[in-house]
Amino acid sequence: MMIKCSRKSLFLLITVFFLNIVTAFADDPTPCTGDPDDPNYDPNACNLPLDTWVYILVAVALCYGAYKLYKKHAQPQLLNN
Repeated sequence: MMIKCSRKSLFLLITVFFLNIVTAFADDPTPCTGDPDDPNYDPNACNLPLDTWVYILVAVALCYGAYKLYKKHAQPQLLNN
């Protein structure tokens, strides 16, 4: 199965991908200083919140997957004779 995409959508996808990489590398090289075993340690003080907000990423992925499955089953089926 081959997916067709236009040059515009491919350019948009690559641009978004590289912008995400740039923002991740632009962060402080040592975002969380301190010992995680310390009771006063705050993991939310990190500048790159992927570890604390990953559940939102999972929820968005599940919604997108459900939407794609709904669209796939909502299309009328053609009968071949």
